[in-house]
Amino acid sequence: MLKRNINLMITAIETLILGFVLIFNHPDFDDPRRPVLHAINVFRSWPACASLLIIGIAVLILTISNYHNHYADFSANVIMGALWMAYFMAFLVQDAFSKLSLSVDTVMIGFVVIRIFLDAFRHYQRGVWVGG
Repeated sequence: MLKRNINLMITAIETLILGFVLIFNHPDFDDPRRPVLHAINVFRSWPACASLLIIGIAVLILTISNYHNHYADFSANVIMGALWMAYFMAFLVQDAFSKLSLSVDTVMIGFVVIRIFLDAFRHYQRGVWVGG
C-alpha cells in the first residue's frame, strides 16, 4: 500500500520544505510602485507559508495513515496540484517582471507540477485509484 502513496508522500514533504524555505527566506525585493511584484509577494507572506505547512502536514498524515475512502487520495492530488500550480505561476510572473529569465526555483517547481499531473492522469480514473 505504501507504493500507492509514495508520490503523494514525496509531494507532501516537498510542500513542507517549500513552506519552511519561504518562511525563512523573506522576499528581498518589494516595490509597492510595481503592483505585480507587490502582489506576488503575497505568496511569500506568513499566511501563504502557513497554508503550505498545513496542507503538507495534512497530506502527509493522509498518506502515512493509508486512508483511501471518500476520494481522499484524488482530493489531495487535486489540492496539491492547484497549490503547486499557483506557486509556479507566481514564480513565473515574478521572473518575467524582475529579471526576464527563468530562475532555478521556477524550473524546479515546474517539474513538481508536471510530476503531480502525470501521477494524477496515470493513476486515477473518475477520481478512483486504478493502480500503477
